[in-house]
Amino acid sequence: MAASETGTTARGVTSSWRELGRMRAHQVPMVLGGVVAVLAGLVTFAQNLVKDGANATLPIGAIYLVAFGVLGLIAYAISKENLKNGAVVAAIAGLALLLLGGGAAGLLTGLLLVVGAVWGFAKAS
Repeated sequence: MAASETGTTARGVTSSWRELGRMRAHQVPMVLGGVVAVLAGLVTFAQNLVKDGANATLPIGAIYLVAFGVLGLIAYAISKENLKNGAVVAAIAGLALLLLGGGAAGLLTGLLLVVGAVWGFAKAS
């Protein structure tokens, strides 16, 4: 029983990697912006945790990075089904990161998501 579950899990992981390999070019900025935003938010929290120890608080910038980074990844999933709707979600996430994300990470990831959204709109037209 466990061997068949392992085989199913392995097939699921390899199919998701194949799916990323077949990603359309205009979706790459959406995925890259979302992943970098989530990782930057987690690293920011980890830095505060190391610096402050048990009294560490979660900075609001890190919350925004993670939340809107996840929204950028959701935009990628939506754009696989409907490109215009995915581009709208990516634009919202990108603009929110530009305005609220703060710092270089928010600026970089927000620009990536906005570029992905504009590119997606151009492809859909």
